[in-house]
Amino acid sequence: MTNDAVSDPRPNPFDALMETMRRLVSPGGCAWHEVQTHESLTQFLVEETSEFIDAIERELPADEVQSELGDVLYQVLFHAAIAERDGEGYDFDGVAAALNDKLVRRHPHVFGDRGYMTVDELHAEWERLKEDAAGEERGSRGPLEGIPSGMPTLARAAKVVERLKRAGLVDPGAGDASPEDPLAAVIGPDEQRLAEFGLGDAMLAMIMRANRAGVDPDRALRLAVDRLAARVLHD
Repeated sequence: MTNDAVSDPRPNPFDALMETMRRLVSPGGCAWHEVQTHESLTQFLVEETSEFIDAIERELPADEVQSELGDVLYQVLFHAAIAERDGEGYDFDGVAAALNDKLVRRHPHVFGDRGYMTVDELHAEWERLKEDAAGEERGSRGPLEGIPSGMPTLARAAKVVERLKRAGLVDPGAGDASPEDPLAAVIGPDEQRLAEFGLGDAMLAMIMRANRAGVDPDRALRLAVDRLAARVLHD
């Protein structure tokens, strides 16, 4: 039996999907798709990402999670198709190739000869690889470099704390309450879930307090994160 006899006549799903996107954004395709821009699509990327996260957190059936992930992919391909159509200097193939190259470069313990590395070792290695890629001196990157200022405030706060912790500049565990405090020590999945509930309730209570005081909790947290960063980085 020849290879031709067993070859799959169906097109590659990604190739077919990209051709669909090209048709949609091309003149004479879909009028709505044709007039969209990177800027006009930003809100949809945020919305579709939020819906995917919601599907995961609600533990929806696999087909629904798959559908939501497809909507996120649609946004990525939409941007790539616009860039290709308008000659912006990149297209989907370029995005895919650059991403693949980056993944290989940043995982020398998988694709090179570095051997197995722990998570802590990997965090340090990734920072060094980013410096090398940018042509910067080792150790020149600040611990908060690369964190987008436009991130949602709570997500940005968590990212700042994590980066400062990795750099050894803050210890989130310092000053914990007594060992009896259920949030003071997380041991396993059950305890972690209890801690998650407790922290969520505590954060909601703070938002209630902010409401009573007429304070914008988002702004209050933004300013608190800025104060923490300034205090730690300039000491």
